[in-house]
Amino acid sequence: MVLAITPLSPNFGIEIKGIDLRRGLSDRIWQQLFNAWRDAHVVVFRGQHDLTDADLLLFSRQFGQLDPAPSFDTKQSHAEGYPEIAVVSNIKKQDGEPLGGLGDGELGWHSDMTYVSNPPIACLLHARELPESGGDTYFLNLEAAYASLPLGLRNSIGRHRVFHDAGYTSAGTRRHNTADGAGAWHGLVISNPLSGRPSLFLGRRLNRVVEQLDEVAAQSLLDELWNHAVQETHILRHRWQPGDLLLWNNIAVMHRRDAFDPAARRRLHRTQIRSLDPRWQPFASVA
Repeated sequence: MVLAITPLSPNFGIEIKGIDLRRGLSDRIWQQLFNAWRDAHVVVFRGQHDLTDADLLLFSRQFGQLDPAPSFDTKQSHAEGYPEIAVVSNIKKQDGEPLGGLGDGELGWHSDMTYVSNPPIACLLHARELPESGGDTYFLNLEAAYASLPLGLRNSIGRHRVFHDAGYTSAGTRRHNTADGAGAWHGLVISNPLSGRPSLFLGRRLNRVVEQLDEVAAQSLLDELWNHAVQETHILRHRWQPGDLLLWNNIAVMHRRDAFDPAARRRLHRTQIRSLDPRWQPFASVA
């Protein structure tokens, strides 16, 4: 069997068709899948309507070790009985408590949890309930953004590290129970852990500090890099369909979300891969 792969844009992103992720995959298919993902950064599996939380967990674990679900500043952010599956939702329970987190507002460009020393390598997101419109997700190819930088700028930024502040969410709101100054330093240029190729590593724009540069020079450099990175040629838009499962590289790709009708229901279940299985780990981590 050979995977049926359809490109989603000229630059990155693929759809893999005709595969039921509830079934066991052969080693040969797994190798094809990983190779395709490594080069495309974002993979879409349509029509996975019957994928249960147990199925999602089993599939996710084939890529490597998983993180527990982040808190989202809610009482329970994970699926019942599955502490590694986060619930991304705007739905409220009968008692008014949120079912999961991240609500219905716009989420700005970010990679997940770059404010820790070893952020997750990848994320998977499965659509359970969707609004009729809105809530589209966009992906930004930072490896391509780095490769297309003017040569002089590309050569000058490799020595710089940037502080990734833990104090704010991707919605720009203050994160609860986070000490001032919490976060992590990362290089502006890192090695993509899937491909080994160099990539920008931007995280979020808010409250960035560049090592060895004063505030004016730091903000000028970051503005220049962000303005270059967010060109349309580096962006892939995903319009959700029920049953979609997305897999993406969290290090070499950023993502953002459109707002949607607060009265509509949207619920997706998410896992994040902390580290790759040794089968898929030919390159160094981001740290």
